[in-house]
Order: sequence, then C-alpha cells, then structure tokens
Amino acid sequence: MQDNLIKYDQFLAEENVLIQRIGVCKEFIEVLLKYISGKSDSIHILTAEDIVNAVHAMSQDLDTELLHVRLEKSLLENKIKNLEANCD
Repeated sequence: MQDNLIKYDQFLAEENVLIQRIGVCKEFIEVLLKYISGKSDSIHILTAEDIVNAVHAMSQDLDTELLHVRLEKSLLENKIKNLEANCD
C-alpha cells in the first residue's frame, strides 16, 4: 500500500511539472505571436511560423504525456481505493 501511495505522489508531482511546462509553452507562443505581429514586415515569416509550430508541437507532446500520467494516476487511485476498502 505504501509503495502505491509513494507512486501516486510521484504522479502528482509529475502532473504539476507538466502543467507548468505546458503553461510556459503557451506563454511563449503568445510572446512569439506579439513579436511576429510587430515585426511582420521585417522578419522571415516562414521561419517565424516554424518557430511557433515547434513550440506548439512541444506543447502538444507535453499534453500527451500529461494525459498518460493522468491515466496512470487514475488507475493507481482506483487501486489504492480498492486496497483501502479491503483493509476496512
């Protein structure tokens, strides 16, 4: 039971880090879009688009990783509940 609780706490910590990283990606995209808006006549737009797409792809990868962590956490949560019910 203790191992499951430790693992659950690790999933919680990993979930929080992923949420934070996704937030940073979204903030960077907003900054990049403002930069592009202000410099659209003097920068290479295709390069700027590639940069925004790269950050967006990173955000999507992190979001997929978050989904898997949440799935594993949910399964573990169910396992913990069942163990607690059997102990009572």
